[in-house]
Amino acid sequence: LNFVVSEWEFYGFGGVRVEWKAWTWGTAAREREALTIGQQIVAADQAAFDRGLLESTAVDRASMERLQHALTVDERIVVLREQVARSTQIRLQEGVVTASEYLDRQAELLQARFARAGHEVELAQASARLLTTLGLEVQ
Repeated sequence: LNFVVSEWEFYGFGGVRVEWKAWTWGTAAREREALTIGQQIVAADQAAFDRGLLESTAVDRASMERLQHALTVDERIVVLREQVARSTQIRLQEGVVTASEYLDRQAELLQARFARAGHEVELAQASARLLTTLGLEVQ
């Protein structure tokens, strides 16, 4: 670095730059640990969601099975009530029973039909609730 000399001389510089901040010491390890803990939290949340979904759908499925069984029983009851109503109507025409008894049999038939219709509505609700829980489109 002598500017007065007119001869060529070889020279060179070398160096090493080191940067160290005391407050970032071990940051990478802490970030990896935080990432691992975050992954564990997500896995636990996923497991809890899956358990809740299974329990919720199990209740809906059990309700649907119960209602389907009730509908088969209701259908049998309606058929029997219709037979009784026809029999009572014939007996009324023959004068064996009173109009009051005939109306009682008709009322029982209507109650059986209403019960069947109520169970059909409940089954549709349970089915819609199950589909909604599963995230499927209700049609």
